[in-house]
Amino acid sequence: MERRVLTEQEACQDILNQYLSLGEKFQNFPTVTLRLNSHTPDGEVIQAESVGASTAYQCYAGGVARMVNRDDKRSLNIARDTLNAGHHTTRMHTHYTWKIVGATRSVTHDVFHATPFYNSEQQSQRYVEAREGFFLVPNELTSEQTNIYKEAADFANGSYFRLLGDLKPLVEERVRAMNPEGGWKVEGTRYRLGGKIDKLSQEIARYVLPLAQHTTYDHTLNELQLLRLFQASNMEGFTNEAKYLIASMIGEVSKVDPSILRELRTPADIDESENKVTDKIQIDKLLDGKMSALLQSPENVDRELLGRMANSSLLANVFDVGMFDPQVSRMREFNFAFATKLSHAGDSQRQRHRRTAAGVMPIGQIYDGEADFITPLVIKENLQINRKYEEMVVNMFENVKKALNAGIPKEFALLLLPNAISVRTIESGDLFDWIHRWKQRLCYLAQEEIFFASVNQVEDVLKKIPELTPALQAPCGIRKMHGVKPRCPEGERWCGKPVFNWEIGEYSENRLI
Repeated sequence: MERRVLTEQEACQDILNQYLSLGEKFQNFPTVTLRLNSHTPDGEVIQAESVGASTAYQCYAGGVARMVNRDDKRSLNIARDTLNAGHHTTRMHTHYTWKIVGATRSVTHDVFHATPFYNSEQQSQRYVEAREGFFLVPNELTSEQTNIYKEAADFANGSYFRLLGDLKPLVEERVRAMNPEGGWKVEGTRYRLGGKIDKLSQEIARYVLPLAQHTTYDHTLNELQLLRLFQASNMEGFTNEAKYLIASMIGEVSKVDPSILRELRTPADIDESENKVTDKIQIDKLLDGKMSALLQSPENVDRELLGRMANSSLLANVFDVGMFDPQVSRMREFNFAFATKLSHAGDSQRQRHRRTAAGVMPIGQIYDGEADFITPLVIKENLQINRKYEEMVVNMFENVKKALNAGIPKEFALLLLPNAISVRTIESGDLFDWIHRWKQRLCYLAQEEIFFASVNQVEDVLKKIPELTPALQAPCGIRKMHGVKPRCPEGERWCGKPVFNWEIGEYSENRLI
């Protein structure tokens, strides 16, 4: 009997079912709940397919095309044809927000935060103390493999708490040195700085947490990006966890909008031979001990024009309204590229700046068996704790080898790697977007790695184009220059130091924590 060929919709549903069944591979799989989706003022949900058709009609309508649910043949054909032809702006109007609970740091970094087209508010390992045992556990392992995996993850969690205890006295000493002594005599300030000590200690100790550690976040995508995730799900880096999460996101949407299932197209076939591993040796040679180094910059620039741009008071605006100014927006003409090396934790901060894009290899390609990791400033400057930290991290890398040798699938074994593992990348963007990033990350409240990388980047740029000096400084320095008060936009979170009086060369030497 001849087997019936599945329609594309049936094939997609079959793939979704396969992806959802992957949840059985985890003892404690992540959960996905749809929290927000686009709807009309009266609360009616306009299905994604109908939004696609309605917005396509508006392109050609002599008047106003109504945004309504449409199930007539002509509308369905228009929705199908625009999607298949790649006219995808019609799929960018519908948005969804999910609450994702229990995803690993690995899948979050490698898939869900790896493009510019998303928004997330993620539970911070800086502001929230890690929970013991709060990590993903594979289900389809032998009892021996399960023991090896859990022992390694427990070792990492235990290392975090041991390191946390060692760090707090050191962090307190540095926070006291960073903040005026008089502030400690004020009850409210003393309480705030005490909380800061806890948060900074957690931020440093998290370097020994495993990539398997769970996280929680609100995640927003438009329909097009959801379709893209499904299309890309055959690519390397889209682990079983990623596929399960994508199918769960689509499943949640389909409960309120079944048309999303008709919008799906079967995942693309990917030739993995096209993937290129980042050249570690070459990037490290370019960096020469720095965290970031300039690779490309514009030639024959109009220095007078750049000087006028750099002195614009619009750069002091926290809403970046300069993008609407004809002169300031010309910063988009000038592009810069950098080689950058950060820890997995630091790169998770870097990738939140979605307009300075970078291609980062998934963890499966980053790992090469070497104990290659980043050490935070406070630890590096204390011989005793640095020795203990290195021993912890090296043990974690050895535990990954042990897991692989025991036959644990690579996808799961690599989740035992520490947040400290080194990530190398080439990142690029235009001057306007770099200034947006540097304003935030030259602040002393910024995570230390991305702060020092930003200092390296700005120093390199100023060697080439010193006329940009007024714009390439911490936000408080820009605000002081233009008479904006308060100088620090962070309110009571002020770092305690007069960074607004310093030149970029003084930023690194005065940062203690």
